Amino acid sequence: MTFKGIRLAATAASVIAMTVVGGAALAADAIKIGAPLILSGPGAFAGEASKQTLELLVKELNAKGGIDGRQVEMIYYDTEGKPDIAVRVINRLVKSDGVDAVLGPIASWEAVAVRQVLDRAGVPTLMLSATRASVDPQTACMFKLPVDDAIVVSRIYKYLAEKGIRKVAVISTSDGFGDGGHRELEAQAEAAGIEIVFDERFSMEDTDLAPLLNKVNRSEAEALINWSSSRAPVIVTNTYRQVGLDIPLIHSHAALSPAVLAGAGENAEGMFAAGAKFEAGPNLPDSDPQKPVIVDYRKTYEEAVGKEPNQFGAGAFDAFKVLTAAIAKAGTDPEALCPAIEETRDYVGLGGIYTYSPTDHAGLGTDSVLIYQVESGHWQAAD
Repeated sequence: MTFKGIRLAATAASVIAMTVVGGAALAADAIKIGAPLILSGPGAFAGEASKQTLELLVKELNAKGGIDGRQVEMIYYDTEGKPDIAVRVINRLVKSDGVDAVLGPIASWEAVAVRQVLDRAGVPTLMLSATRASVDPQTACMFKLPVDDAIVVSRIYKYLAEKGIRKVAVISTSDGFGDGGHRELEAQAEAAGIEIVFDERFSMEDTDLAPLLNKVNRSEAEALINWSSSRAPVIVTNTYRQVGLDIPLIHSHAALSPAVLAGAGENAEGMFAAGAKFEAGPNLPDSDPQKPVIVDYRKTYEEAVGKEPNQFGAGAFDAFKVLTAAIAKAGTDPEALCPAIEETRDYVGLGGIYTYSPTDHAGLGTDSVLIYQVESGHWQAAD
């Protein structure tokens, strides 16, 4: 995979659609792919990386003639990270724009909100959200890319058990992402030999978490697990330092972002997170088949965009590759395209090695997840 030399100017987010042509003028039978992304607000770093990645991929693909002579047209909408707006733009993509497929949305609370609309329309969808609830219960035409809460919780609990830590405090946000993680943390605890000695929810809008973390400080917890996304991991990390907690702080995979490290600054040093191998790409052993894919993407993205990529752009990359490979094989008729996506086997991507099946539309296992720790301002594989 290469798309070297392509330079991309930063784009302003807006609620109106933005269409990327990517090469020659689009033919009447262009393949239309909808991308409902967070392009403004606190979660914009996720949507911007996804959009920039997709623009690069579309331009490269269309320059090569598209798929069977058909150009690819991306239709972007800003969801603002809000479920009601996500539903509105999904309806527009399906009913007005007539898209052949959808890549997104990103936020778990958006994904859960739009499931019914997309399922009813039968539009092939590759979710860019992490929660397993985006594909559970499973439907014929809905798939997901990022590692999900069930897998990440399993890996965190395994790591804690290896370190002899049995008692944990759990804090999680009251939203779709927090719900999914909280459910798995509770469900898997007993079998993993973990006791949850403190468990409390908080809002994404909360800015003063000192009372909450002071309660954690008074508990018997030997580690603190925070399940939140967007800017919340930054607030948790800064408050964790402020109240003087000295037990390990372990975030969900949503914290694996340069934006979180930048927001937390020196306070991030030593904290943990679990997530896909993407962040550790350059340091993976040469024998790992993901390493060259990750290294190439990171290099070409940085050259084109001028900044570090993140896991959200990586998810968009994998979704686009899986979708376009299936379209090349089966065309855009959902009756043929959905089974073709389901037949994806051993695709070596940025987020893992994907294999879908009639009983698994998430496609990844625990072998795709690493434990990370911040060292000298960077995420480093801890295991």
